[in-house]
Order: sequence, then C-alpha cells, then structure tokens
Amino acid sequence: MLAAKDVPTAGTVLKFDADAGACAALARRFNILELQYLRGTASVRPFRKHGLTLDCHFEAVLAQSCVVTLDPVVQTIDERFTRRWLPEHLIEPAVAADGREIEILVEAEGEDAPEPMTGGAIDIGEAVAEALALAIDPYPRKPGVAYDVPPDVPDPVAEERPNPFAALEKLKKND
Repeated sequence: MLAAKDVPTAGTVLKFDADAGACAALARRFNILELQYLRGTASVRPFRKHGLTLDCHFEAVLAQSCVVTLDPVVQTIDERFTRRWLPEHLIEPAVAADGREIEILVEAEGEDAPEPMTGGAIDIGEAVAEALALAIDPYPRKPGVAYDVPPDVPDPVAEERPNPFAALEKLKKND
C-alpha cells in the first residue's frame, strides 16, 4: 500500500520484481500452470491534489494449458497501463442527493474515471495483478494446433426443429 501523503509532488518511481511466493500465489489465483516472473516499474504522482496517478509498465512470462491439447503454452506479456484514484468523497456519485440517477457518459477511447481510494492509499500490487489478469490469453493454443469438430457430431444449426407456433397457425386457419 502506498499512501497519497507519502508521494512527493514530483512523484516517485518504484521498481518491482515478484518473488517465487507471489508468483505462485498469482498462478493459483489466475488458474495458470506457472508464472515464471513478473517485474516492472511503477511511476506514481499526485492527481488533483488528493489523488494519485499510476503509470506502470510490467513484463511477465507464464505458462498455461493449451485449450486443445492441454500441453503447456508459454506466453510473454509486455504491458503498460495508467490508473487514477481519488478519495471517495471527491468522486461524483451516480445518484443525485434527491435520489434521481445521474446520466454518465463514457467514451470508449477516453480515459477511465478515477477509482475510489481505500484509506487514502493505493495497492500497486493489486493494480498490477488486475492488469496481468486482463493480459492473459483466455484461450491459449499451441502454435499450429487447431480444434477440428469430429465428423459424427451433427451440426446443431442444420437440425430441423418443429415450429412452436405451428399449432396456433392451424387454429388460425380453422377460423
């Protein structure tokens, strides 16, 4: 945890390198075979007087099971991300004081809204772990491996299903 009051006006730079225990814990958390390493640099600077901005770059190498063969697949990740935090009382609520919902416009390519700080501090490790989770390939596949549907499996789209409204159509024609 890094408290906003501990960050100088010019900001600070922190280097990190996850130890074997942290890598093993993250591998279990993300249900991957192995996290070989996770290291990077985090630059933290003040944001709007009471908040913080984190600019982070990290690298990781991990192993997962191929979704087709279950053989290990190694993935190298090189990511950059930026996140901002503000104390909770400075974040605009999505509901007005009289209980009406406030319309919030979100730009797909715009920057993310600041997140609320917990106790005036941020958890850089958790921010990196969340970014790592988003960077992990959800369907890892060994190079050159493809999933082929067995020929004896019927195509579900080709099946002719009875129309549930056919009985109603017959009643309509009888009138």
